[in-house]
Amino acid sequence: MRSIFRIIKFTKQYAAWYIFMGVFVITISLLSLVIPYISKLIVDAIVAAMTGKPVAITYIAILLGITLVTDITITTLTAISQWIGDLLSVKLQTHLSKQFYQHILTLHIGYFDNEITGKIVNKMYRGILSITDFIQNMLNNFLPFFLTAFVTIILLAHYSLFIAILLAILFPIYIIISHSSSTAWMGYEQQKNTINDESQGRVFESLVGIRVIKSFAAEIAELTAFLKARNSVESLARKQTKQWHMYDFVRRFALNIILFGIFSYIVYFTYLKQFTLGEMTFLLQLVQQARFPLFAMSFILGQIQQASAGSADYFKVLETETLIHDKPGASAFHMKDAKPHTQLIKFDHVSFQYETGKNVLTDITFAINRGEKFALVGESGQGKSTIVNLLLRYYEPQKGTITVSGENIQTVSQDSLHKQFAVVFQESLLFSGTIMENIRYGRPDATDDMVIRTAKAANAHDFIQSLPQAYHSTIGERGVKLSGGQKQRIAIARAMIKNAPIIILDEATSSLDSKSELEVQKGLNELLKGRTAIIIAHRLSTIASANHLLVLHAGRVAQYGTHTQLLKDHKGLYAQLVALQHRLLRAPSEDTKEQLQSFDLVG
Repeated sequence: MRSIFRIIKFTKQYAAWYIFMGVFVITISLLSLVIPYISKLIVDAIVAAMTGKPVAITYIAILLGITLVTDITITTLTAISQWIGDLLSVKLQTHLSKQFYQHILTLHIGYFDNEITGKIVNKMYRGILSITDFIQNMLNNFLPFFLTAFVTIILLAHYSLFIAILLAILFPIYIIISHSSSTAWMGYEQQKNTINDESQGRVFESLVGIRVIKSFAAEIAELTAFLKARNSVESLARKQTKQWHMYDFVRRFALNIILFGIFSYIVYFTYLKQFTLGEMTFLLQLVQQARFPLFAMSFILGQIQQASAGSADYFKVLETETLIHDKPGASAFHMKDAKPHTQLIKFDHVSFQYETGKNVLTDITFAINRGEKFALVGESGQGKSTIVNLLLRYYEPQKGTITVSGENIQTVSQDSLHKQFAVVFQESLLFSGTIMENIRYGRPDATDDMVIRTAKAANAHDFIQSLPQAYHSTIGERGVKLSGGQKQRIAIARAMIKNAPIIILDEATSSLDSKSELEVQKGLNELLKGRTAIIIAHRLSTIASANHLLVLHAGRVAQYGTHTQLLKDHKGLYAQLVALQHRLLRAPSEDTKEQLQSFDLVG
């Protein structure tokens, strides 16, 4: 029940809608009890007329007219209530989607490193569906059924206290029995949800990686894995439904016996003339009205358990706290005006670990000056990308401080900090839409002319113009309609139009062929003009042109200096890498090539 109260609390801003719908539902429920009473009056009037008592036909006609008006009123109110319910459902879906998406966007990068995207999306949609269905059922079923049962018992008490007490006892007993079986049902539902999340997550990954699947002829393997998960869900569903319907049959069977006894009681006492035929008709209809809430109770409890199970993961995601918070009163970052070549970025004795006890970076200290190109060199897994992640505050170091323009990045808002950086990643992720929209992503207020000028500077204009719709050409999901080099030039234009003072190139050309890399490099050269740049590159020629280089080994600073300074240290790691490059040029060998590749370098 905790989940149910949470759902109600979470959607409390729609309380006015709930009350408004509640008024309609209560009115409809009360009016539905009018018809049985009118039936009583009609039957009694007809019986009286048949026994020779004077009964005006107009009286019966009026009663029939009231029945018609009542039915029309119920129909009208029901239609309005359902219309309001549909509007409320859409509002709830928007609210729940916004809350989930808004929270997801605030979570730290580490959360997404450990979660499957498809699972997250599945949890969101299942949660939204469960919560909206529950609210609808609560208003359209639970409230009217409860009210009908309550009023029915009161009316029955007026004619027979015994029947009223029997039904009053029957309701809670039936609810308790239904709840015990629905608890077991919920256990099955949670297991099904877990398997469905894994399965849907895999489907999402498969669609994103459909080219890999087809290239490895793995369609049958993927389908087999999917069907295995579905068969597991089906097996759980069989056990779940078998148990549920078995309990439901026993409940309904017992209830039918009890109601049969009540019907017989009413008929018998009518035979003894303790009830009139009209009263008998009225009482039988009231008991029949009470039957529906009782029978529906198991369904309602099932819906409650389904809402609890379906919303549990939704709320679990919302309960996930981001590990990277803006501190209370965090100020907006403002880049200070300063002379070129003065210190801009500083790592001061920074240590970091993704997992407790396993340092990825240890006591890292270095500085980057304004307007310089700064290169990071090191074997794969030595912390090059981690340094970038820390600088962008995707993670926070366990020790040490990081400052930009003299400000500790932990004291400023993340949004204002990120505005100082433009990043070109190894994988140039583009969004579905047009080329114009993707470039403008870096600056939403950019005009078309600004986008075109930027594309020209990024060496992308010519290929864009060759497309059927030029800048308005759609590029497909993740830019699938473009080549690797084309996507990277769009990514460079997106970074360029942002006009951020600091550029980060994280293996920006490593996945390209030589021709594409040459085209992209022209765009990068324009991007870096007049800006501070942090470069993780796969070619020593690119690294050698940097103003300073930082060589990492075992998560520590192995060397720091200019290209010339590091070459003088013949025993140093950097000089050894340059020697390997020269050896590869003179006498190419797989061994030398592999040694360079371990440093993410190709010569």
